[in-house]
Amino acid sequence: MLFPFSQVFECTCLAFAFAYLPGKKAGYWRYFKWFLLVTVLTEMAGFTLLSFSQPNHWLYNIYLPIEVLFKGYLLYKLCSPYFRVTRWLVPGLALFGVVYLYESFSSGFFAYSFMSNSLASMGIIIVCCLYFYHFLKKEEYVNIYTHAPFWIVTGLFFFYFGSTACNLFFNYLASIYVKQHIPVRYITFSVLNFILYGCWSYSFVCKYRHPISSSS
Repeated sequence: MLFPFSQVFECTCLAFAFAYLPGKKAGYWRYFKWFLLVTVLTEMAGFTLLSFSQPNHWLYNIYLPIEVLFKGYLLYKLCSPYFRVTRWLVPGLALFGVVYLYESFSSGFFAYSFMSNSLASMGIIIVCCLYFYHFLKKEEYVNIYTHAPFWIVTGLFFFYFGSTACNLFFNYLASIYVKQHIPVRYITFSVLNFILYGCWSYSFVCKYRHPISSSS
């Protein structure tokens, strides 16, 4: 079994969250700690089930709506100062909910809700692009190197753009592993998780060192 690099990155990001997002001073950013804790526990449980050759799709089906709702809430808070993000998030979440329920109950939660995940990923990519567009249009000067929200959205964009591409070419990547024993998909997701949690960890440091309003 391959080494779980992604879990290491998640645990590191969790440590950064507890170190740099203390208490109520962090505003809604403090919710990162609890979301990341749930993420780490889910990944550890999923890895344990897999190591005993037990199916774990049902576990990730339970985790998926938690992930989507948190990231939807996160994008709402980060994007609201720039544009009316609810006109994108509300229909997107409603559509996700319908597809998720259909997939989950159709398979009895034992097959991963692939369509729901792909739909949520595309929605997050679109909202991230809108954030970048409106963020860059603003006339006021912002130092992006220390602007914590920018790095949260950047991490989300790269992760979901890369993971969506991987999912589209899933069969091709699987054939490479079967024929050449090169775990391209595993390597790609390890890199994507490094980018996501690296950006988030850095954003926590920026938030701690350069406090901004609790609405940002």
